[in-house]
Amino acid sequence: MPPPTALARHRRRRTLLALLFAHLLQLIAYAALVYQELIDPPDPIPYHTSILSGQGWVDELYNGHPNRINTEFGVRRHIFNILIAELRWLGYGQSRYVSLEEKLGIFLYTCISGIYFCEILDAFTDPDFYNRYVQLPTANTPLPQRFMDNPLLFPFFENALGGIDGTHIPSWPSKEDRQLQRDRKGQVSQNVLCCCSFDMRFQYAVTGYDGSAADATMFSQSRMEDFRIPEGKYYLADAGFPNCKALLVPYRGVRYHLNEWLGAIKALKIHRSFSTLRHAQARNVIERIFGVLKSRWGVLRAPLKYDMEIQARVPVALMAIHNLILKYDLEEDKESPDNEDDAYDPMPRLDADTDGELASSMVVPLEEQAEAEQRRDLIANAMWEQHVEYLRSQNRM
Repeated sequence: MPPPTALARHRRRRTLLALLFAHLLQLIAYAALVYQELIDPPDPIPYHTSILSGQGWVDELYNGHPNRINTEFGVRRHIFNILIAELRWLGYGQSRYVSLEEKLGIFLYTCISGIYFCEILDAFTDPDFYNRYVQLPTANTPLPQRFMDNPLLFPFFENALGGIDGTHIPSWPSKEDRQLQRDRKGQVSQNVLCCCSFDMRFQYAVTGYDGSAADATMFSQSRMEDFRIPEGKYYLADAGFPNCKALLVPYRGVRYHLNEWLGAIKALKIHRSFSTLRHAQARNVIERIFGVLKSRWGVLRAPLKYDMEIQARVPVALMAIHNLILKYDLEEDKESPDNEDDAYDPMPRLDADTDGELASSMVVPLEEQAEAEQRRDLIANAMWEQHVEYLRSQNRM
C-alpha cells in the first residue's frame, strides 16, 4: 500500500487529467459547431419583428391614403416613383434582403425624422443626379414671371440671379474639432453656403465648413474653385458679404424704418433706407428656402452621428431632392410659400446684426468696389424716384 502522500498525488493527477479531457471535449464540440456553420450557415434571424416587414411598411404607405406617404416620407407617391426611376437609372437596385423601394423609404424616413441612417446618400450626391437638378444659371437664364411682375423689384434687380447666404446645420464633429465648429451662438454646427433662384430652386451649395467660418470666407474660396457667376449678373447678399461685381449688398449700417420716410422726403439718407428695404424683400427668398428645407427634413435640425464627410453630403442630397419635388410635384408648387400673396415679405425679419462680419481673407480691388457702389447707388436712386413719383400721383407730397 502506497504511503499517504503518494496516494494524494495520484488522486490529484487523475483529477487534473479528467479536467483536461473535459476541456478537450468542449473544444472539439465548439470546433464542430463552427465547422457546421461554415459549411451550412443558419438562416438569418429577423431583428425587428414588427407585424409588418420593412417592405410591408413601405407597401402600406405606398398603397394607402395619398397624404400618408407624404407625411412619412416627405414626398407624394409619383415623386417616390420618380426617385425610384432615377436610382435605377444610376445603376442602383435591390440587395439580397432589401428592395430598392425599402432602401429609399428608409432614407426618406430617416431624413424626415432625424433617425440615424449610406448607399442611397451616395446616389443622391452622385454628379449624374445632383447636377441635373442643381445647376448654376447662365447669363440667359430667365427670371421667374412672378418676380418680373412685381414693380417693387423689377426692373431694378433685372440682373440679379437670386439670393445667397450661409446657414448653420447641427453637426457631430470629433472632440478635436468640436471647438472649431462652434458658431457665434455657441452651437456646434457646420456652415453651409447656398444660393437660390427667386422661384425657390437651389442653384449652388458648398457644405462642411466649420461653424466658426464666415460666410464671406466660404464665398471667397468657392469663387476660386467652381462657383461661376456670369459677367454682369450678381446675387443679392447681406452686408456680411463683400461689395463686388458678383454680389449686390445693402448699405452697411443703414436700417429701414417706415415711419421715417412714408410721408415725405426728410433726409438724403432716406433713399438708402428705402433701397435697403426692397433689397431685403428680394433677398428674403434665401431665408425662406432654408426654412422650407429644414421644416421638411428633420435630419437637418439634429446632428447626425456620422463621419463629417457624410454629414456634409446630407444637405446637398436634400437640396437636389427639393428641386426635383418642385419640378414634378404641382401640388407642392401650389403649397410653396413662394406662391402666397405675401411671398415677397414687405417687412422681412432681420437679424440683430445684419451687417455681419467681413472675412479678412476677402480682398476686393478698389476699382471693383467703386463699380459695385456705383451700381448700388443707381439702383437706389431709381427706386426712390419711382416711389416719389408714386407719392406725387397719390397727392401725398
